[in-house]
Amino acid sequence: MDPKLYIIMREDLYDNSPGKMMAQSAHAQADFDAYVETRYASDDAFRTAHLTWCEDRNFGVTLVLSATLNQMQEIRTKVKHSDLTVDPTYPWRNWYGKVFTSNEVTCMWAFVWEDAELEYMRQYDLHK
Repeated sequence: MDPKLYIIMREDLYDNSPGKMMAQSAHAQADFDAYVETRYASDDAFRTAHLTWCEDRNFGVTLVLSATLNQMQEIRTKVKHSDLTVDPTYPWRNWYGKVFTSNEVTCMWAFVWEDAELEYMRQYDLHK
C-alpha cells in the first residue's frame, strides 16, 4: 500500500471551531516535518516511505480523521511513526465569554505505510 499521512483532529475538545482546527492541523504537519528531519539519517525504511509519499512534491496523500483524546493516545501506541500535537496556548471561552488559554492536545499525526497499520487506521472516521 502507498504511504499516507493521517492528521487526527480531537473531537472532544471544548470551544472547538473549524478555523481553530485548520490552524491546529498546520501545527501537526509542522510536528511531522520536524520528526522527518530526525529520522532521515537513522531509518532507511522510513526515508524510503517518506520519499515515496512525497513523490516529486513536499507532501503526499494526507487524510484528516476525527478521534477522542483517549483514541488518539491509543493510536500513539499502535502506530510506530506518530505523535500528539500539543498547543501550550490553546484559546477557549467559558460560558460567560471570558477567554482562557491552556496546554491542550489538539490533534496528532500518524505516518503509515505498513499494511497492518493502514488497516488499523480504517476504523476512524474522516473529520467533518
